[in-house]
Amino acid sequence: MSQTYNNAQHVNRKHQEKGQSHAYGKVWLYFMYYWIIFGIGCYFGQYLPMEWRRPLSIALLVLILATLFIQRARKYGLIISHIYAILVGLLSYATFTTYMQNLGPEVFYKNVLLAIGAFIVFGILGYFIINDASSMGKYLFVALIALIIAGLIGIFINNPIYHTVITVVGLILFLLYTLYDFNRMKRGNFSPREMGFNLFINLLNIIKDVLRLANRFKN
Repeated sequence: MSQTYNNAQHVNRKHQEKGQSHAYGKVWLYFMYYWIIFGIGCYFGQYLPMEWRRPLSIALLVLILATLFIQRARKYGLIISHIYAILVGLLSYATFTTYMQNLGPEVFYKNVLLAIGAFIVFGILGYFIINDASSMGKYLFVALIALIIAGLIGIFINNPIYHTVITVVGLILFLLYTLYDFNRMKRGNFSPREMGFNLFINLLNIIKDVLRLANRFKN
């Protein structure tokens, strides 16, 4: 009887591990998928008229706020994630082009690699080192709201130090979100599409903040 029970446990554990591996694979497929959608948006961003940038930026902000505060909006996560990836891609073309021109291709790509490296390091910390980071979630959410508010205030403040502080805080926040999300994957507390999208957002913001800091310190 004991042997039969142990065998059943072993088979059940194998099924769980197989299901988890399959879920991880889907996370990274979604992760790459959203980068492809972003890349398409970024390509067409070169044809985006300058006068469209502000309305699209406002639309993107409204979309983010709706997702954060309106429960019903979250039911349309699949649609919203695609719209977000396309809009942020359209708006990122000019940003990346500016950084490429100011920093030069070599420094630009070195900073992108630095950002990817930081993303990987914090992912490893979240998955292999930290046992349970679930308590971080509420603090990260509050920090995200504060960052959005600070960004809105920053529109009316032309102070380089203020914007540098916001960028540093944003970088730290999305690095911690990366740690938090990888820890969620470790604990099995995720859906593949949502997690793939979250990791895409984390890495994109880390890359942008690293480039923004490199550009600011160069100037």
